[in-house]
Amino acid sequence: MNIFMYRAVTEEGKVFRSFIKANNYEEAMQLLTMKNIYVLSMLEIPKILSPFISFFSGKIKNIHLIEFSKNLSIMLKAGVPLTAALADIAENMTNQRFKRIILDIKDMIEKGMPFNEAISMQKDVFPRVVQYLIKVGEETGRLDRSLSEIADYFQRIEDLRTAIKRALIYPIFATVVSFGAVCFWLIYVLPKIVNAMQGMGVKIPFITQIMVQIGALLAKFFYLLPVIPLIFVLSMPLIKKNKKLKWIKDFLSFKLPIIKEIFYNRAVALFTEQFRILTVAGIPIDNALDMTAEVVNNEIMKKAINNAKERITIGERISQSLKDQKIFPPMVIRLINIGETSGNLDEQLGFLTNYYTSKLQEYSVRLGKIIEPVMILFIGLFFAIILISLLSPLYDLISKLGGQ
Repeated sequence: MNIFMYRAVTEEGKVFRSFIKANNYEEAMQLLTMKNIYVLSMLEIPKILSPFISFFSGKIKNIHLIEFSKNLSIMLKAGVPLTAALADIAENMTNQRFKRIILDIKDMIEKGMPFNEAISMQKDVFPRVVQYLIKVGEETGRLDRSLSEIADYFQRIEDLRTAIKRALIYPIFATVVSFGAVCFWLIYVLPKIVNAMQGMGVKIPFITQIMVQIGALLAKFFYLLPVIPLIFVLSMPLIKKNKKLKWIKDFLSFKLPIIKEIFYNRAVALFTEQFRILTVAGIPIDNALDMTAEVVNNEIMKKAINNAKERITIGERISQSLKDQKIFPPMVIRLINIGETSGNLDEQLGFLTNYYTSKLQEYSVRLGKIIEPVMILFIGLFFAIILISLLSPLYDLISKLGGQ
């Protein structure tokens, strides 16, 4: 999907600039026309800049989508008309971008467009699963229930994201603090001790000389230390755009110690939750697996899901197709098999989502206890080497002085 920057004027005559995501120029113009926006000029943003535009344009978080879905469900259940409910929610919405989107949806509904089609006009905010669930709700007359399921879906996704943040925050903090302590020692403390020893005529061991040189390099290029992580963060959108680099990143996330437990369990939980919600919406299995592969957003698991889909389309059972990919846990295969046999696949997938989300949360708690002794051991070994290399020549000097 491409990003277009446009200059336009509203029905009230207000001129403004903004961005819109669309597959091509014609689709972008159609989307803006449906919102009664008269476009004065439009320019396609180069693809290399698209990730940065998306990053800095402000993101609508899952918490906003949860609040929107839950509040709209409650108001519809209470008998409030859809457009009135949308107007009320928009009025109390703090996120200005989301507020404009809700009002756009309300305007399109007032002009006769079905709710699910109005939602589909905001593809960069609402995933396809939301459109399908709202369509099911409109057709069955249980829109409030569909919106409640949407809120639960976003809440599960948010729980996964929170668990990952909790799992990574302590290792990152411990690594930064430990690295900072080592840098401080190498840059400020060690050179002073070495200079004092050299003044006493003590011969400095080779390993200590190496560490002094490392400290000198760190002191010379210290300003680059905060820049490197920043470059890494800013390069992530570009890595995601490059298929080979993304494959390497996803492969490493499933193989590297410690982090593989985090990202693998996340991928499995995302797979089961997305597959569950699409099953509830009554989406055909092949379409459901296509959308699930996109949401999982891991090239390794995405390939496995697509391979399984091809087997399923020729008549093979879901559980057997997934089993043959050698990437899904045995528990997932067993419960999906039970769900296929008993006809309650959505319940089994819901149980699996809860299980792997809980597993991820428990691991995030244990991870701190695992990382802490590793960091203590690393710093202890570092300072042990420093002390031994410094104290041994001092001991020799004291011995010689004592012998005289």
